[in-house]
Amino acid sequence: MKHTKRLLSAVMAFAMVSAIAPMNVFADTQVKQDSSNHSGDMIATYDVKAKYTVTIPAGVTLDSENSVSANIEASNVILESGQKIKVTLNSADHTESGATFHAQTEKGDSTATYTISKGETAVAVGDTVAEFTENGEQSLTFSKAEGATYAGKHTETLTFGISVESAKAAAEKPDIAQADCKFSPSNGKSTLSNANITTAMEYSADNGTTWTDVTSDGSIASLVAGTVQIRVKETADKLASEAVSITVPQVLQINQLVGPYTGDRLTCEYYAGETWQALVDRYGLIKVYSGRAAFGSDGFIYYKGSMIPVTDLVDNTKTYEVQ
Repeated sequence: MKHTKRLLSAVMAFAMVSAIAPMNVFADTQVKQDSSNHSGDMIATYDVKAKYTVTIPAGVTLDSENSVSANIEASNVILESGQKIKVTLNSADHTESGATFHAQTEKGDSTATYTISKGETAVAVGDTVAEFTENGEQSLTFSKAEGATYAGKHTETLTFGISVESAKAAAEKPDIAQADCKFSPSNGKSTLSNANITTAMEYSADNGTTWTDVTSDGSIASLVAGTVQIRVKETADKLASEAVSITVPQVLQINQLVGPYTGDRLTCEYYAGETWQALVDRYGLIKVYSGRAAFGSDGFIYYKGSMIPVTDLVDNTKTYEVQ
């Protein structure tokens, strides 16, 4: 019993020393007994290594009647903040460029063509086909194969590249409001003016299919009636911004005038972006009055006593007098 007590006392004494020791062994800050500073810092470090698994299907079987799909998958994704996995279609055996691919027989005497798309977007050699910041998948659609002239197996090897890059954030949406836009018509088209339009932006008049650089701060010229989308262009640091949609109104112009100007012989048309149309077909509230009239470059209409040039925009909810 005596030996047991002595052993326990020794163990307890060692434990007490160990509890005090970390102040000097593990911390950079040494605390002196005669100091008023009774605190110390210790840094706990856990180093997490980036990792990910990207799975590219070993093959896809094309069909002559229907399109088929294949999924690129990302799993076990742990990346540094602000990074992304980028998967690109680097090359194809029989296709150097363009969005039409070519599967061939071993002899090369027969070729079947097909296309690849990511959603609604066609894919070509060199394009990015998938991006991941976390676990997920991206479906690629392979169209039906066409044009083969001989029976036999037609193949094409597609090579994909995988890299980790900085994930760019989107640029800020332009501060361009419909109410702050002005339109100046010319030859059936309009120039849109807004102080917040800059050459760092681009615009689309076909619902985002194609984009054209803004070439002048404050305005975009030669727009037809309809919707124009405006966004900040993509840069090395930022993705393109969300687009702002602005409605470009139709332009009223005088195309033909038949005298004498007694009102009933007056013919007016407006330009709808592609063709001239009868003014009365759209602006049924416009009243034509008899009397002396001067048109062409000197033409004008009246709205509530104010003269408006005939080349200005007209609101079809108002009643105008054509004089």
